[in-house]
Amino acid sequence: MPAIAWQWLLLPVFLAAVVAGVRWSYHSWPITSIDVQGRLSVWQAEDIAGKIVWAKDESFFSLDLQRVYQQISALPLIMQVTVRKRWPNTLEVSLYEDVPMAIWNGDQLLSANGRLSEIPAHLDGAHLAQIDGDRNYAEAAVRHFRRIQQSLGHLNIGINRLTVSAVGAVDVELSNGWQVRFGRQYFEERVQRLELLIAQLPESAVASVDLRYGKGAAIGWRAVQEMG
Repeated sequence: MPAIAWQWLLLPVFLAAVVAGVRWSYHSWPITSIDVQGRLSVWQAEDIAGKIVWAKDESFFSLDLQRVYQQISALPLIMQVTVRKRWPNTLEVSLYEDVPMAIWNGDQLLSANGRLSEIPAHLDGAHLAQIDGDRNYAEAAVRHFRRIQQSLGHLNIGINRLTVSAVGAVDVELSNGWQVRFGRQYFEERVQRLELLIAQLPESAVASVDLRYGKGAAIGWRAVQEMG
């Protein structure tokens, strides 16, 4: 009888053992810890970890980092995200959060970088300004908002509401009660003019300021009973 090549008969057994060993190793190191770090203000680290708690059902080897990345990146205000695994059982998440600037059209959040997103359920937006306008004017609204705040911040005057019309004209309600119309041209010059007017006029006597007049302004005065 021909000699039996035992090594060939044992090869399938060996390969099966290797495959079984690989499968065992693949599922034997579960993710047990999620470490979230970064610049956060609205979100808390435990909130982020809670959004991806499903990762703890995955093994260190099989965890899909792309899925983790996409899920975290889709959260409101989240900007830069980095995810990686740390041997033997940890998922590391590093991220940076954008700054909430205003409520856009009453139902979206506008960030300081001009990004629109859903309003996080845990965010108290009562202290944020209101901005209304077409989505195409979101970035312009951010620029106008910042410029006015920069000009009037030292006077302890902020913006309650900013509106950008369909043609880009800007109207603002200030925290001192003034209704200000900037129009859609010469914005920088009109901001400077507003700052001068605030320094010169009795704030409590003014109701509105229309800056769309050459180098001047139309002032609307409050009724005597309103001032009282």
